[in-house]
Amino acid sequence: MRKHSRALLTAASLATVSLVAACMGTSDGDTTEESTGDDVELRMTIWSAAPEHVEMFQSLGDEFAEASPRVSSVTIESFNLADLDTLFTTQIAAGDPPDVSWLPVESSREYVSAGALVDLREAIDATPDFDFDDFVPSLLENWVDGEAVYGIPFSTGPLIMYFNKDLYAEAGVKDPEQLIAEGNWTWDAFRETSQQLSDELGLPGYALNDFDFQNWTRLLPYMEAYGASPWNDDATACTMDSPEMVDAMSMFHGMTFDDGSMPVPGRQVDFWGGQVGATSAFLGSSGNLSEVEFEWGIAPTPGGPAGDVVATGQASIVALSAGNHTTESAEFVTFLATKDAMAEYSGAFPPIRESLLVPETFVENSDVLTTEAVQPIIDGITANGQVFPVAQDNSAVADALNSSLDLNLYQPDADVQEAMISVCADIAPLLG
Repeated sequence: MRKHSRALLTAASLATVSLVAACMGTSDGDTTEESTGDDVELRMTIWSAAPEHVEMFQSLGDEFAEASPRVSSVTIESFNLADLDTLFTTQIAAGDPPDVSWLPVESSREYVSAGALVDLREAIDATPDFDFDDFVPSLLENWVDGEAVYGIPFSTGPLIMYFNKDLYAEAGVKDPEQLIAEGNWTWDAFRETSQQLSDELGLPGYALNDFDFQNWTRLLPYMEAYGASPWNDDATACTMDSPEMVDAMSMFHGMTFDDGSMPVPGRQVDFWGGQVGATSAFLGSSGNLSEVEFEWGIAPTPGGPAGDVVATGQASIVALSAGNHTTESAEFVTFLATKDAMAEYSGAFPPIRESLLVPETFVENSDVLTTEAVQPIIDGITANGQVFPVAQDNSAVADALNSSLDLNLYQPDADVQEAMISVCADIAPLLG
């Protein structure tokens, strides 16, 4: 193994061991504090600092506390998703972990196998009219083990394309809506118009939201359009060096370093501030549109050789087993998964309840979305959506994958095929 590969493996493995030890060492059902009276103060962490999201979940927390015989308050706290593992390990070590949190699907296998999450089944079964059968079964797969339920997906939505109609009109090039109307909505066509916009205006044609060359999952619209995945179905073997992945990453690399149609590493751009033609982001980002000063549109991400596959992200609400009040935490998560509660936040976060997967649910809770804009999103979830691939030790694999892509691919003179071979050499020891 190369020295670089060995260093990545060691660092990633230590990170995973630290997380598992923290999650399991401080918590199990026998040490959970039993609550008496109206004295339990719950804390829930979310990775959105958007005021409307914080207010939404705080209102639901207040409603739960008002109805609970033991919970006196629920406090919503925001954090940066990139700091998730560090936040948990630090606060658990300090004896003050959050009780409830958002958790991305990429971490599902790791946290479940570590014993870090509370089984919600008892709380679900005790909740009248919960209607568990209303959940789309395929969208729960990463969070169940037999009868145990370790998380409730509160957001299962595709990465979609937001675009600035004003910039396309100013540049005199076709925007995504026009390419779709022509039946030409592919990465090849989008690359061409992105380069044209960049050449005309001196602005990037496309940027990956929340990417900053540090989050490989934002590359999934490229990967899945080309039928590529970083590993095989059971996450036991690396496939980053497959022909499909080489083609997908060649498209990304060419747009970044050859065309100038995407920002290079270190260049900061803000789609919501009008500095780029288009971006791919989740539905929850649609709230930013209420503040923009340009005419905008929404579209699926471009298709490719594999068809119109939509990269679909997912996050669940979970109760941490390291928390001091796991019974009340499980009850709060279950409350947030009821039909009425989910309806409150479905305008921002696509739910997994079939009864709520209708345009009206999204539109009536949003100041910017329309039925016409939302319908393709629902179609993407139910028909073409492919949930992000998950590895067993996600944090270790993700750290190694991000580091290796940075070293091997995110370079102007990189040979993409050779880069992908090197990436596989780095992450393969962590799979399986």
